[in-house]
Amino acid sequence: MRASIPQEIATGSEMDALLLRSLQSYVIDTFGLESWKRICNATDAKVETFEPMLRYDPGTADRIAQVAADVLGRSVDAVWEDVGTYLVTNPEREGVRRLLRFGGTCYADFLHSLEELPGRARLAMPHLDLPEVTLDETGPDRFELRCQSHLAGLQRVLVGLLTAMADDYGALCLIAPGTDARTSITVLDSRHARGRRFDLALPEG
Repeated sequence: MRASIPQEIATGSEMDALLLRSLQSYVIDTFGLESWKRICNATDAKVETFEPMLRYDPGTADRIAQVAADVLGRSVDAVWEDVGTYLVTNPEREGVRRLLRFGGTCYADFLHSLEELPGRARLAMPHLDLPEVTLDETGPDRFELRCQSHLAGLQRVLVGLLTAMADDYGALCLIAPGTDARTSITVLDSRHARGRRFDLALPEG
């Protein structure tokens, strides 16, 4: 059965556009261009490239991710979590990592800074409207993150991103998606391993 991909529309979803482009980049870089073409061929789309500045019908990213999961033989949750990890760990996406690492010198600081992320992102992309993020500290080294969105896959993207950032900081964490767009985070050891180097100044050249 072919999935329908509506044409981009002026009133469509920015988040769908961003996640579609992220999914496209992840699949091509990880599985190759032919795999992405197979995914596109399993839909009725006439394009193989999704542009982040265009608008697509809300929910389009979730539908295409399900097709990708079927083609790749993986669960859709695993695909979205891998996209989140990819956005932090892929060297060509260093700008995403830098935006997140500016949040603080430790993982807990980073978590608290996520509530400011939509505003920080708009400094770089004024027209970008990210979903609101709220963080509650439910106990010592225990947090609950909520990010409400029409996209079911966004929570799993955040799980992958949070996991990758824990590794980036060298923290050992238990991260579990729950109901009502809530994700629980328990920091078991904030200095479990050496984190990746991060310099505030951009490297020269």
